[in-house]
Amino acid sequence: MFKSVPVAFSLLFSISAVAESTDTEQDARSTLDLDKIYITGGEDEIRRLPGSATLIDEVALEAFEYTDIHRILNAVPGVNLQEEDGYGLRPNIGLRGTSPERSKKVTLMEDGVLSGPAPYSAPAAYYFPNVSRMSAVEVFKGPATTQYGPATIGGAVNLVSRAIPFAAEGELDAQYGQYNFQRYNVYYGEQIGDFGYVIEGLNVSTDGFKDLDAGTDDTGFERNDVNLKTSWQSLGQVNQIFQLKLGYADEQSNETYLGLTRDDFDADPYRRYAASQLDNMQWDHQQIQLTHNLEFNSGLTLNTDVYRNTYKRDWFKVNGFNTDTTSIQDVLKNPTSGNNPDFYNVLTGEAGSSTAAERIKIGNNGREYVSQGIQTRVNYGFELAGLNNELELGLRYHQDQIERNHSEQLYAMQVGGTLVAEGEVYTTSQNKGEASAIAIYVKDEISFNETTVTLGLRNEQITATQTSGVKTESNESVLLPGVGIYSQLHSTVGILAGVHKGYSATSPGQDGDVEPEESLNYEFGARFDLNEFNLGQGELVGFFNDYSQLTGSCSFSNGCDNSDIDSQVNAGEAQVYGLEAAWKITPEMAGYTFPASLTYTFTQAEFGTNFTDTKGAFGDNGQVIVEGDELAYVPQHRLNAQFGIQRNAWKANLSALYQSEMRDTPGQGAIADNEIIDAYMVIDVSASYQVLPALQLYTTVDNLMGNDYVVASMPYGYRPGKPRSANLGVKYKF
Repeated sequence: MFKSVPVAFSLLFSISAVAESTDTEQDARSTLDLDKIYITGGEDEIRRLPGSATLIDEVALEAFEYTDIHRILNAVPGVNLQEEDGYGLRPNIGLRGTSPERSKKVTLMEDGVLSGPAPYSAPAAYYFPNVSRMSAVEVFKGPATTQYGPATIGGAVNLVSRAIPFAAEGELDAQYGQYNFQRYNVYYGEQIGDFGYVIEGLNVSTDGFKDLDAGTDDTGFERNDVNLKTSWQSLGQVNQIFQLKLGYADEQSNETYLGLTRDDFDADPYRRYAASQLDNMQWDHQQIQLTHNLEFNSGLTLNTDVYRNTYKRDWFKVNGFNTDTTSIQDVLKNPTSGNNPDFYNVLTGEAGSSTAAERIKIGNNGREYVSQGIQTRVNYGFELAGLNNELELGLRYHQDQIERNHSEQLYAMQVGGTLVAEGEVYTTSQNKGEASAIAIYVKDEISFNETTVTLGLRNEQITATQTSGVKTESNESVLLPGVGIYSQLHSTVGILAGVHKGYSATSPGQDGDVEPEESLNYEFGARFDLNEFNLGQGELVGFFNDYSQLTGSCSFSNGCDNSDIDSQVNAGEAQVYGLEAAWKITPEMAGYTFPASLTYTFTQAEFGTNFTDTKGAFGDNGQVIVEGDELAYVPQHRLNAQFGIQRNAWKANLSALYQSEMRDTPGQGAIADNEIIDAYMVIDVSASYQVLPALQLYTTVDNLMGNDYVVASMPYGYRPGKPRSANLGVKYKF
């Protein structure tokens, strides 16, 4: 439960606000300005930020009707992604070279509130909100991330849920496509006097695009999501808005970590071995968020959020063989070596489990998470010594926890691909991790002439405990300064520069000598606005992240042994540097509009010290890593180009993504054939026709060229990206 001081702090402001709003103007009606639902402040504010930020608004989201956050973020410079299941069920997002594995090095938010299951005690984001119900996505990098901890090295991602409409409106969006893909999204809302509401329901399902050797057709998933948002406002000398958001979501997915050998992938990338037939993820998620906004005539604003998220999952999956001497990863990487052919035949069901070692361990990583807290932000603008100041003070008290109840059971493979349970279910891990954190930050934007200087300072005080028979406690305190500057040199060009300290905390239960991740991050760039010459606008930013301590975390998704799950490893110094470029333009000709955008990212990520990865957090277990080795799963080049054509009721769009080759394990020089994730290009297209003002028909095709490409070889073998998938949809507004 929350401690009394933060709660009293919030209630004090709420009570005082009600007392001051006695002169309410009953006839006045207003809704939040559109920009106010964005942390970025909208496109106009982004252009003057002394740090990198990208806003993908509702228009951009509707262009391709994506349900996968990976495909949405392809249009953002500085992003490095690792696909997994083709649908974005459990995203892997990195920013500026941070590890994409389970997005654990990125601060994830929904409506400005931490959305991960346990951002401090277990930051791996096994839950990610459904992007189909979002109206915008915001991405922050550089000094702009200082106020959005706990992870401040790479950046932050904020998802913006649907706002309450002023006038009564609703929409039904139905979509059907290949692999029995179905999506139904409906919402309705309005504002009645001072009261407003919007209710939304979402169902997404598919049979999946992979084929099990065992003959089971369903390798897909089903997701449900129901949300209610209500508000009440009072306008007068003091304006205030109370908003309550309630949400429930669940998932049932037949997904697996088990991939293929390279030869099998080349023969049929969408095959699944019989050993994965029981793999299944089940989860449910609840959220509650109460938000209170105050606006005083003096210009001072106060925003308070009280929130609680719960997440419970059962994750059944192949964990390995019943032996410590043979790993699935080694069998699939080297299927003809030693005794590996025997184990390979067991995975495929071509042979039965003839020895005890050939039994398959299927585990359930059952977990329960709680994430809750209260945060308050005060904004006030004033002039001092001829300088305009926009001051922001923030305070957050946060608690989260994870309860692990992991178990395994042995199964014998039968010839032909049937799994038969043997013995009893036994516990492999049972513990509880907890963390509480007080975060305070101050930010001041000082403007003079055409220049804005932003000064920021964040302090995190974290107490973490791990209980597994005995209770261990650790404490961390960190001060994170940042400074950025933006100057509009000319109507067509402005420059930006910044430096800030990056940080991500250690999770509970680590060895005493494990240190938190820290870095000093620099960026320098320019923004261009050539719209007066009909040449569009763009941004060019160089960045350098100098790690004094790089950390890696063990999980099943990166292939660590069961005994090392959730442990962290220090790698010492590292350097990540690169270049981000973005350009967009919307020319018009003969009644046609041609929106176009281009984003490019170059990233070089290298270890700066020699060490042995004793747990496999960065690559292979026991691998000797030397200075200059490149980090795994960080491609040097990512290029996304989007082109559109619009006229009257017709629209068509094309998106082309190119990603260069990358390593699946640290190294340098030419990449070995058994360590390379090949370069690939994926083209998506969409088209829509507005039949009536209230009726739209649309179609989308992901991976138009039908390219077969590898997205990862961890934890267990090569896995494919999404194949060609065509969908038809209809939207009806009411």
